[in-house]
Amino acid sequence: MDYINLSDLAGKIPKLDMPNLPPIDPPSLGYKIPHMETIDPEDTIMGDIKHKIQEQNELAAKQIEVLVQQNQLLSDNYNKLKDMYDAQERAYQESREDLKSSRIFNRWMMVIAVIAMLAAIASPIVTILVSNPQ
Repeated sequence: MDYINLSDLAGKIPKLDMPNLPPIDPPSLGYKIPHMETIDPEDTIMGDIKHKIQEQNELAAKQIEVLVQQNQLLSDNYNKLKDMYDAQERAYQESREDLKSSRIFNRWMMVIAVIAMLAAIASPIVTILVSNPQ
């Protein structure tokens, strides 16, 4: 296969006789190219979407901040309630111990009262028996 040289091929194309025409100037046709403004990417739909996403992110960040603050308040309240419950629990245990010791004290007082009652009953009897010599 032989390769054809381009310059040989170009020499075989007949030259066209073209009359000398003046060059066409676009303003001479009376057509004006309209001024195209540059499009700011922020003014497009994608720019709007970007702004909406930024607004949603800001709102979400604010909501998270509020939730964190509320969570902190709830945690503080829980700790206060837990401290109050623990104090009540200690007071309950102390009162239970006091009740137990008071029951023991009351039993001993009852024993002493019974002995005193027996002594009170026995003293007139002993006095009668001692005063009547038979």
